[in-house]
Amino acid sequence: MVIKKASVVLLAGLLASSTALAGDPLPVVSDLNIKLGAYAAFESGFSNQGKLKGSEKNISANKRSFAFYNDSALFAAISNTKDDFTYGAKIILVPTTKRKVNKDYNGSYVFLENNLGRIEAGSPIPAAKNMMVSDGGIPTKYIKTNTEYLRQGKKAPTSFLTSEGAFLGDSILTSIDSATYSSEPPRTINYYTPKFDLTDSSKLQLGISYTPDSANTGVEKPSENSVGIKKYVIEDNRVNRFERDNSIKDAVTGGIVLTQKLTEEAELKLALTGEYGKSVGKIKQFANKNDKDPVVEYKLSNLKTYNIGAELKVGDFKYNACYGSFGKSLTTKELQRGNRNAHYYNAGIAYTYEKATTTSLSYFASEQFKNKVNSVKLAVSHILAPGLKPYAEIHSYTLKGKPEFRPDLKARTVKGTVALVGVKLSL
Repeated sequence: MVIKKASVVLLAGLLASSTALAGDPLPVVSDLNIKLGAYAAFESGFSNQGKLKGSEKNISANKRSFAFYNDSALFAAISNTKDDFTYGAKIILVPTTKRKVNKDYNGSYVFLENNLGRIEAGSPIPAAKNMMVSDGGIPTKYIKTNTEYLRQGKKAPTSFLTSEGAFLGDSILTSIDSATYSSEPPRTINYYTPKFDLTDSSKLQLGISYTPDSANTGVEKPSENSVGIKKYVIEDNRVNRFERDNSIKDAVTGGIVLTQKLTEEAELKLALTGEYGKSVGKIKQFANKNDKDPVVEYKLSNLKTYNIGAELKVGDFKYNACYGSFGKSLTTKELQRGNRNAHYYNAGIAYTYEKATTTSLSYFASEQFKNKVNSVKLAVSHILAPGLKPYAEIHSYTLKGKPEFRPDLKARTVKGTVALVGVKLSL
């Protein structure tokens, strides 16, 4: 909503007063456009997974079958227009919780916009993530993949590709272990062209992003690595400790989206996105758990990804599908001797009844180091009142895999189910 002029003057006066006390007066612009938004969500997650033992069955530290999760954020989009040139900023406040799934609530940034396009300076979401078509993934916070059963007695990670997306957007090359990763993605500069009219019924838009260093997430000092180092131990005939750093520098992501109006009720959207970046992180191997100096270091291959997606809207129905590949990104042939390629795909259908009740069914599958994920999701949501949406989801998934450094072992399978019931309030 656009705040009325009196409210704008009041808000600007408060800001000017507070900054004046700090010795830095803030100039007041009376015709600013200010849009405020916020949301709060709460859900209960119920999980049941086979092959788990003892405390591995717990979703939270002390509760076995279910846990609570809440999420909240608010933003202010402030802008002004002068001579057909729009400038402003999006300011995000994140109370009590970490990074958001919804890209609209991730990271403050400054933007400039006119008839030549839009520039976002400091955005944490690159163009490839914003422009891709995808729908899938599994609720990773309610499942466990590093079970003793899958490790087969070896304390080595069992890696799975567990959600669709861009690596720089949400770092999905994941083995869900004891990594201490930052809760924020890296900072980028994004540029989006206007939507060009190819014909009376079709439009084309391009986007590109540049990320100088994925380890600079805005959490720590620019000179510090805030992306986190993944640590794990392999116990075989001898003990080895490994540390993996997935940092990328000089990353470029891009996308191209074509929308085509087919009929009055039908529209097709096609999207191609990709990423490229130079790997600067390494896998360091240590002789034992306590050594400070590595025995050997292995260089990781560069980041190269792409996603091809399509979305078709026909009346109250929406169909979407995508395929994405990570290739051999961020792997090393010296340690990962099996199939190093990683890819994923998904497809979904959704139906909305009277613009209030939406039912969707989607399928997600992925393969990383020949470790496979298959997941089916059924979801229902209903707009009970303006901005108030209760929802329910059920995910059925299968994980089949083995430790990525042991291609000689036979893969094992676990199955599980996650049910989510929640409510979201958007203002």
